[in-house]
Amino acid sequence: MVADDDGFKEFLACWDKLPRRTHPFLPSKADINPVTFGALIQNTGLAEYQGKMNMHVFFYPTALEQQSGLKITGQNYYDLIDEDFKIPLNRFHRHILETPCGAFIADVVTTRSGSSYLYETYQYPVADENGHVRYLLVYGLGRRPYEDTTGRQLGNHVASNIKEMLYIDLGAGAPTERIEDFRFYN
Repeated sequence: MVADDDGFKEFLACWDKLPRRTHPFLPSKADINPVTFGALIQNTGLAEYQGKMNMHVFFYPTALEQQSGLKITGQNYYDLIDEDFKIPLNRFHRHILETPCGAFIADVVTTRSGSSYLYETYQYPVADENGHVRYLLVYGLGRRPYEDTTGRQLGNHVASNIKEMLYIDLGAGAPTERIEDFRFYN
């Protein structure tokens, strides 16, 4: 089930309007900026896939860090996740970048104070100026309890917390494997 929140509708409309200058299906990194995204930029992150188990996060604004429970700007995303989750997550990222296709993820986050909430993201590939697909654009919304300011509980970023995950065809096809209500289907 893909989220139908108004914030997601605005993001998807913005995505559809981005030019496809260097790749037939994807915008380029140069087109991902506050001018093109406006107020949506506060919920938009950008990372570069630099190889197996290496996803350098360039930009993950404060609002997104609060919603995800992770402070990750300037870090390798794989350094922040559970060891057992690294291989399936690397496969997931490779599908997005190599197909290329988008993805929707609904992740159950538990904070250090014990609150749980759903953090939903769209994750889309982005090309460089030469048309090579190596960036990941993340747009996320979380329903975090307002009074809870603690971060994500250590060891909480694991595969079993993924409630929903599906790939989205952006023009080049998409893998059929998915997660629905915490169950994996291939």
